Amino acid sequence: MGIDIYARWDGQTDEEREAQYCGFSIVSGHVGYLREAYHGEPYATRYLVAEAFSRPDDEEEDGVPIAAALLQERLPHTLALARQRHKVIYQEEDETIVPYLKSYEDFVELCARKEANTGKPCRIVASY
Repeated sequence: MGIDIYARWDGQTDEEREAQYCGFSIVSGHVGYLREAYHGEPYATRYLVAEAFSRPDDEEEDGVPIAAALLQERLPHTLALARQRHKVIYQEEDETIVPYLKSYEDFVELCARKEANTGKPCRIVASY
C-alpha cells in the first residue's frame, strides 16, 4: 500500500497517461508520477501536493489544480523531507537516494513545462 500521485494536464494523450502506470516506481516523476510507501513519516508527497489530499471525493478523477510556481516554491523542503525519510526509514545514504530526489525535481519540472504549454496548471490526483 502506498501513496500514488498523478499529474493531469490539458491535451494529455492516452500514451502519456499510460506511461504513469509504471508498477509503483519511485523514480518516474518525469512522466508525472510519484510514489511513497506507507512506511512512516515524513511524507514528501503530502507536503508537495497538499491540496490533492484535501479535495472533495468528486475531484478525485480530475485532480486539483496546483500552480507550478507553488510546486517550485515547495520543492526545496520537499527534497529535504524525502532525504530525511530515506535516511531515517530506509537507512540510505545520499548517493543512493539521488534518483529518488531527482524524481521529485522531474515531476515539478514536467508540471511547469505543461503549464507553460497549456496556460493552465496541472491537476494533481492523489490516490491513497
